[in-house]
Amino acid sequence: MDICATTVVSLAEETEVFLNGLKSKAPVSMKVIEQLAPANVKVETELKMPLGSGFGASGAGSLSCAYALNALFDLGLTANGAGEAAHVAEVICGGGLGDVIAQNTGGLVIRLGPGAPGVGSVDKIPVRPLEVDCLVRGPLSTEEVLSEPQIMRDINRSGEKALKELLQRPSLDNFMRLSWRFAQESGLARGWMYDAVEAVESSGGMASMIMLGDAVFAFNGAEALSEFGSAFSAKISLGGARLE
Repeated sequence: MDICATTVVSLAEETEVFLNGLKSKAPVSMKVIEQLAPANVKVETELKMPLGSGFGASGAGSLSCAYALNALFDLGLTANGAGEAAHVAEVICGGGLGDVIAQNTGGLVIRLGPGAPGVGSVDKIPVRPLEVDCLVRGPLSTEEVLSEPQIMRDINRSGEKALKELLQRPSLDNFMRLSWRFAQESGLARGWMYDAVEAVESSGGMASMIMLGDAVFAFNGAEALSEFGSAFSAKISLGGARLE
């Protein structure tokens, strides 16, 4: 399964956004349009991913929208410039803080400093295009989590500690170990996830929570995850956003 967002834009009499064929308010994409489009457009975005479950759908949609608008109107934006517009839209709408820069980069990204593409700082852990197994039980509201001060304090404290340890040994194994520890220490992990992660680890795989969703991802964990629901697989994309 390819987890991705694909956007096509065209000139129109009035600005409209369609998500998976249905007309949508699409506030994040609308913010991108407000920043970049000098004329009315029809935006058609296909989101091949579970929505509201930590797969970065709003960031991917807004980033693909920015790339498409840049191409249609010959705006002359670099990849970072298009990514900045998408990031700003995400922040304004409460959709997320770090999805866009990772999606613009591709691969197993380490976010070293906050901010939009071109402002924030990232690095990568070199990996092959590995298959990732996923199990989604439902959505979590990113906006609600980001607006809760105590949760944010726990997230920041646990995240800073995990990042420091990851940089001391930047490997996939260490990333997965620290990711699951972070999910527990931050208070975000749900009860069923403990059983799912234990099952994957008992079968020789690695697993953690998808941020932010009622969902788990794993390496070498498809069979173990299938005991908890309908699992599916996708591959790590080593490249970032692009035109086709």
